[in-house]
Amino acid sequence: MKFKIFSILGVALCGFLAAVATTIESEESHELQSRFAPKSYLFDPLPKLTESSPTTRYYNFELKVKKLSPDGFERPVWTFNGQYPGPLIHCNKGDRLVINVTNNLGEPTAIHWHGIYQRGTNWYDGTAGQTQCPIPNGVSFTYNYTLEQSGTYWYHSHFVTQYVDGLVGPLIIQDPDDPYYHSYQEDYLITLSDWYHSSSASLFLQRVTPHYRGFDPYPDAALISGRGQYNCSSSAAGSHCNPNVTPAIYNVQKGKKYRFRIISTSAYAHFVFSIDNHPLKVIEVEGIPVKDVSDSIVKVLPINVGQRYSVILNANQPITNYYIRANILESCLDLKDYSINSNSSINYTSIGVLHYLGAGRNKPTSSPYIFPLNYPISCSGLNESVIRPYEDRPAPTNVTDRFLLNITIIHNDEDDIDILGINNASFVSTFGNPTIQRIMRRENFADFEKTQNVYDYDTPHGCVEIILLNPLNAFHPFHLHGHSFWLVASGTGIDPENLTTFNLVNPVIRDTVIMPGKSHMVIRYLADNPGVWAFHCHIEWHRELGLVAQLIERPTEFSNQSLPDFVRELCMQYDSSKKQKRSTFTLPKDSMVKRM
Repeated sequence: MKFKIFSILGVALCGFLAAVATTIESEESHELQSRFAPKSYLFDPLPKLTESSPTTRYYNFELKVKKLSPDGFERPVWTFNGQYPGPLIHCNKGDRLVINVTNNLGEPTAIHWHGIYQRGTNWYDGTAGQTQCPIPNGVSFTYNYTLEQSGTYWYHSHFVTQYVDGLVGPLIIQDPDDPYYHSYQEDYLITLSDWYHSSSASLFLQRVTPHYRGFDPYPDAALISGRGQYNCSSSAAGSHCNPNVTPAIYNVQKGKKYRFRIISTSAYAHFVFSIDNHPLKVIEVEGIPVKDVSDSIVKVLPINVGQRYSVILNANQPITNYYIRANILESCLDLKDYSINSNSSINYTSIGVLHYLGAGRNKPTSSPYIFPLNYPISCSGLNESVIRPYEDRPAPTNVTDRFLLNITIIHNDEDDIDILGINNASFVSTFGNPTIQRIMRRENFADFEKTQNVYDYDTPHGCVEIILLNPLNAFHPFHLHGHSFWLVASGTGIDPENLTTFNLVNPVIRDTVIMPGKSHMVIRYLADNPGVWAFHCHIEWHRELGLVAQLIERPTEFSNQSLPDFVRELCMQYDSSKKQKRSTFTLPKDSMVKRM
């Protein structure tokens, strides 16, 4: 346990010091308008892709820290190519992506491609300490993989809590065989996120301070496509804040239908999304088209951390302007008066505008949907009847490997601090010796540290079942790397002998699912993708507190694959960068790491 706390503080402190020491790009003027504005692609329809056969698409991303003001409040933001959210990756099913990442953040990083299976390219999954070593500052690394799926995805840092500071971007994969491909005329993209005015490293340092009794850091703002509206009168003296941030504006033409792809890049908050006067028809959940049924038309769309949906909007209302609303559900945030940032001046609702062409530029006068007091808007997400797969895909019944995972709070009496884990083990990343290399070296799983939270299965063509129990009051959105899964059961109660009736006929299929407090869920997936796959809570504070399992899939077969030389070389570069830092770096006198 001592090692776990030391590791957490050490990584967080390095991130905090890097944030202090990094060169930050900023215009000399304090006119903030140019700083908050994302690139225009977020408010334009997605361009039509003209290629009729698979192609190779090349991207160059420079990671750097730049002063931006997404909600009006200026702060250093971790960016791809100087923008937040990051550049659009737009491609077709079957395309190959070659993405060169140059790290100039002043600290290590790794980029994960959320929801992408990475079949045969596990080493490009981008999970630091599991599928690769981190990319050191000043080093470039190329991700190179082929897409076998389609739908709505995103990419983000998977190194400590970095993505909270801005390292996120959309990844959209088109497919002309999508059953809804001809059901709309234009295709739009929306990201939803909570936002913090302090760096994630400084917030996490407070979260793991000995004797801390609060919950997770409270956000400062809600954002739609990188824009929010902060109350600048609450900003600290000496800070720079623009009270007139232009909201996200999406143009529509009366009589047309529009696909909106909605991605939650949030770190903590659960959102409810809606567009006044416009019901939304759900057509996709995380790459899986859903049935065309009356239940799929919703007035509000609950969406949790890491989840994605596509909806169709029918622009059939009178020509005027309507509010787009992204509401953070306060009831889904654990709040104590002494939690970090609990005195935040957050506006729980971020607004955008649906602008009908010809309507002028006046502010909308539309009203939000009004629901009865007992209307089931909760932290649990959409009803499963809304998102059954378009094509019937029964869950596999030949379970060959079964795991029971229990979410646990682990208390360290010596440091008087609570962290999280699975089956009483809190995960610790071994950045310089990632799991993938240990598998390639055929290390014995029995020798892995308890803090690696390894669960292995080696049955070719098998089926894995995971029973996950949440005895805590907090909700946890769990994401599985390398797979989509069948959600065969979910319900209240944590008795593994008394589970909800299984649905093996037409269960929901997705890759990120919400677990309410005091509940259970059962997922199944095919063991058809050998490699090292993370299964973790996607609340970034919880993941960094250790709520992670590693699933080692078919290691006998996987260990016979060849790790590309430049993936191995990355670890040598990372190790060299650590040695250089050790020779020049001195901890500050008041360092918590030094005291421990």
